[in-house]
Amino acid sequence: MNISIIGGDLRIIRLAQMYAKEYSVYTYGIEKYFENNEKDENIILCGDLECCTHKSSLIISSVPFTKDNETVNSPFAKEKIEIKKLQENMKGKKLVAGNIPEQFYNCEIENVDLLKNDELTILNAIPTVEGTIKIAISESEQTIHESNVLVCGYGRIGKILCDRFYSLGANVYCSARKDSDLAWIREKRYTPLKYGEIKGYAHQLDFIINTVPHIVIEKEILDNLKKNTIIIDIASYPGGIDTEYAKKIGIKLINAQGIPGKEMPLTAARYIKKIIDEQII
Repeated sequence: MNISIIGGDLRIIRLAQMYAKEYSVYTYGIEKYFENNEKDENIILCGDLECCTHKSSLIISSVPFTKDNETVNSPFAKEKIEIKKLQENMKGKKLVAGNIPEQFYNCEIENVDLLKNDELTILNAIPTVEGTIKIAISESEQTIHESNVLVCGYGRIGKILCDRFYSLGANVYCSARKDSDLAWIREKRYTPLKYGEIKGYAHQLDFIINTVPHIVIEKEILDNLKKNTIIIDIASYPGGIDTEYAKKIGIKLINAQGIPGKEMPLTAARYIKKIIDEQII
């Protein structure tokens, strides 16, 4: 059996290395990585997109698949990979990626969207949370212990973030919209906040971790933050922070989307391989 891999970040490269122990892995769009790193003999670097797609009926690509809806997310590619061109070479193939664009559902392609897989999204929350804490520690001059941390959003990742920061001794605040979520936040002994209440607590926050993919930290809140407050936005585009205004007033804002692929790529690759092995291959 052959597997083809098109583009992707470091977690997809780790996935290619794992599969190279079992199969021939044809790749396109990750060649820059192997300019300075050793390559397994079963990883074949294809010279063009067409060759790579024709080598296998299973095509694995990036998570997320694209950031601009025009090109494949491929930070280790020498040239941009146009989505339209990839689509033209995918007829009769199976595509495994994250957030697959709608146009791939209008042709003869079998799509498996990893970010619609509940098991993977839950597993992915773990490296996302640990990576976030890693960033918070490395970017700050103070400990997490006794710091004031606001987590925006109480979904899968928000729940684990609150738990981990609380375990490290932080004073945890969490904002949510649903009354039921606010009740659970209170039950966990964190401080529950409605979004309209954040402004009143902004002056005492040391960290803000955002998981909400629409603006929740606006100018009025940013104006009341301490100058050394650190904001880490891990939500998908467009994020939850008024980015331009934060930069204008000198607030430290770290856009940290795709943490599993950047901070914990080996673990993230293992989780992806588990799903593909059990449910696809």
